[in-house]
Amino acid sequence: MGRRPTTGSAPGTADRKYTNIVYYSRIMKNITVTLDDETATWARVYAAQQNKSLSRFLGELLHTTMRESHAYEDAMQRYLSTGPFPLNGEPAPYPKREELHDRGKLR
Repeated sequence: MGRRPTTGSAPGTADRKYTNIVYYSRIMKNITVTLDDETATWARVYAAQQNKSLSRFLGELLHTTMRESHAYEDAMQRYLSTGPFPLNGEPAPYPKREELHDRGKLR
């Protein structure tokens, strides 16, 4: 990420400001998103609090959601690919309903 100085007043003064320049390695697509007024206002304020544009905020949010979805699908496939396995110990009968719901033990 490069930084390019921009001046707020005369060149060479001490109050220089810096603008981040971001170089993307892939082509970005423009899309249109329709939001109700309340959601759009909240999203603009939330993005501004993070010093991001609304476009960047939404892009990062969608990218994070995509990564989490892929990670979940990958984990599920790894789990399902292991197949059944034997449980340890001797098989025991299930407890009776009365035993599970006996309130006398709690008093």
